[in-house]
Amino acid sequence: MKELIELSNSHIKVIISPRVGGSIYAMQYKLGDKWVDIMRPTPKEALQAGNPSPFSSFNLIPYSNRIEKAVLRYNGKEYRLKVNNDDGHAIHGEMRTRPLDIKAEGDNQIILSLDSRDFSDIIWPFPFYSEIKYAISENSFTMDLMLENVGDQIMPCGMGIHPYFMRKLNDKDDKVILKMQNIGVYPGETCIPTGHWIDVPEYMDFRQGQELSSDFLDRCFRIEHDDITIEWPKNGITLKMVFDEIFKHCIVYCPPDKPGYFAVEPVTNANNAFNMDEEGIEDTGSIYLSPGEKVNGRIVMDISSSFR
Repeated sequence: MKELIELSNSHIKVIISPRVGGSIYAMQYKLGDKWVDIMRPTPKEALQAGNPSPFSSFNLIPYSNRIEKAVLRYNGKEYRLKVNNDDGHAIHGEMRTRPLDIKAEGDNQIILSLDSRDFSDIIWPFPFYSEIKYAISENSFTMDLMLENVGDQIMPCGMGIHPYFMRKLNDKDDKVILKMQNIGVYPGETCIPTGHWIDVPEYMDFRQGQELSSDFLDRCFRIEHDDITIEWPKNGITLKMVFDEIFKHCIVYCPPDKPGYFAVEPVTNANNAFNMDEEGIEDTGSIYLSPGEKVNGRIVMDISSSFR
């Protein structure tokens, strides 16, 4: 298996690791005559160790974010998952640590696939098949995610991406602006929501666009409309994420000890969504696929420069 695959043109460069869950190893943009990191660069040690967490971005399949105490409650039953995070929860799905098959490659695009039935250590109790297509064109990077229920019963599921973006593209930058139509935020003092989403307080209201503080932030938002923009105003660079309506939520994560980057994650479902559904909480973004049914979602990142 190829360790890394590069998609590149004169404007944009994306490097992908099929072996580490199809995670993104680097995403760069040609700013003037220099390549700059749009996403945080991946340490070589993470690639060698097969650890997706420090990567530029990784995929969240067959669910996004956390399932409380690694117990999935669905249809009156409880399914024990694997605790894979220090907070005692199951987190970020099953794809990101697995080697993916290269299904097709060429013309600045690649299609990767994973069949959960090929892995004896996948804990998710519902067999699934997934494909991810990456492609670049001019200033755009496109991700097509597909998830299929290959079992014989209805499968709760979700999907999304976990990209980390740089706060500074170079020494010129002094702030980054985030704009998204976040109509609600999930309550609670931890990453496990305590109920239905509520109105967004002013300091987390990004609907008109505001500077993203370096203060710690890890919240799940209910979003409206199909785009999010990130701006580096001193360099005149704007990244616009345009995505399908299925991505109804977004996680914004500013790490407490890593001020150089932040995460903006379009996802289908809220944290702990399936368990909230069992409690009767509505509009969590959970997806329920019948046997043989598929769900598709596209995310496009367009980069533009106002100084050209």
